[in-house]
Amino acid sequence: MPSVLVEEKISTYRPRVLENLRSAGDVLAARQEMGGLTRGNVPPWPGSGDGDFHGTLAAIWVWSTAEKLRGEDRFSLNIASAWSFIESTWSDFIPRSLGAHASDEAAYDCAMVLRAWLAGEGHKAVDDESARLERVATAARLLGAYVTDLENLSGREFKDPGFLAWTLGEYARALNDRGLSATARRFVDAAFGMKSPPSFSSELAGRDGLFDFSCTTATRVMAVIGAEGPIPFVGAWLRERVAPSVPQAFVARPMDENTWNSCAAASLGYAFSISTDATFFDAYKVLMDELDDRAENGALGRMPGYSAETAATFYYAMATASILGTI
Repeated sequence: MPSVLVEEKISTYRPRVLENLRSAGDVLAARQEMGGLTRGNVPPWPGSGDGDFHGTLAAIWVWSTAEKLRGEDRFSLNIASAWSFIESTWSDFIPRSLGAHASDEAAYDCAMVLRAWLAGEGHKAVDDESARLERVATAARLLGAYVTDLENLSGREFKDPGFLAWTLGEYARALNDRGLSATARRFVDAAFGMKSPPSFSSELAGRDGLFDFSCTTATRVMAVIGAEGPIPFVGAWLRERVAPSVPQAFVARPMDENTWNSCAAASLGYAFSISTDATFFDAYKVLMDELDDRAENGALGRMPGYSAETAATFYYAMATASILGTI
């Protein structure tokens, strides 16, 4: 597709992206606890008092991305308070190893540390706090060791291997860390390869657990991009092998329907920004039109009828920004 037509398609979304990110940031900022023992925490949903480690990191991603794309300093105090909460509760959530005694969410927590830090472009800063840099590096090492030893590739939600490998690959490329890049690439090559993924709409639906928020078909695609980078070869792979798998309609799911479709849309928007294939744009538009109708002030609940939740809003914000090549 000619670059002029690509820019025309993307430009129609740009004002909506900027407005949605600001609105989502405002919703999460209003929920953030700004005093007490859990100062900086962003609870998972309205009325909750739970300390939410990865939810607070998700909020940092939303705020940092909104500031970066909008070019304004709107959420800096929220970001600083959130990082203070992350650092003060670090040992409660990040173990010394991601072995059998680690929580089911620990690997995901490590990945979200990297994603939040990358959104704030900490990898480009020379004056970031050394203690924070070390914690981020620790999360990356733990995640690298985890995917190296991972044998069960059927994990979903917090154990989705695609999300973990994608995040590790993006972090490694941002830092030009050859060791971690090799780790991510080896895992992706062994686990997914460059084969055509199954269709998004045929993906297994979880019914027994508490969550099923991650579109593992989408994160598998993102893991390949994370490992290889948004290069022309990946663009060709997206056009030839991934495009036939994209959903043609909003996908009904028994659990976390909004979050799952947001995760799918995030991969479609980002795939379009790399491949310029209209197939991805058309599928992205179908999902986003429905998600936009369901969202309120840039925030989203996991299912229709649910109040806005931090996790669902994070995935919706990623979907919103992905069309601009930001994720």
